[in-house]
Amino acid sequence: MKPMSERVAAFAVPPVVKSVTVRCPPEKAFRLFTADLARWWPLAGFHAAPDPESCRFEGFTGGRIYERSAAGGETVWGRVEAWEPPHRVAFSWAVWLSEDPCQHVSVTFTPVEAGTRVELTHQGWEHLGDRAATVRESYNQGWVTVFEQCYGSYANSN
Repeated sequence: MKPMSERVAAFAVPPVVKSVTVRCPPEKAFRLFTADLARWWPLAGFHAAPDPESCRFEGFTGGRIYERSAAGGETVWGRVEAWEPPHRVAFSWAVWLSEDPCQHVSVTFTPVEAGTRVELTHQGWEHLGDRAATVRESYNQGWVTVFEQCYGSYANSN
């Protein structure tokens, strides 16, 4: 039998790609996505630890993305891998998943006539082995609510 690392690499799972066009310039769209995370993220329904109170995006390479509980505990969702305002932010993603190896999310901000096209790409599913397709589909649906609906509505109303 092949080692797990060889079996996992034998198939590819496509990334989840979501996009939304918001009515503001890239600088503002980037700031709303990162600095205002706690204002648009639907924490009541999308959290990793019990009793979530807030979430935060530390704006620098190596910074954390995390939630804080009412008791003050912190649960890390991922770490900033690229900080390129106002064009791109990329981060590891390990919510409910192993941090090693983790998934990767990249968000780009491209000026368009109507404002900014914001595209989120979530990849790295192959590391999950047999669970890859199931977890990917869960995130495919979750990003519709969290990114397209919640972030999109927030950015368009601010």
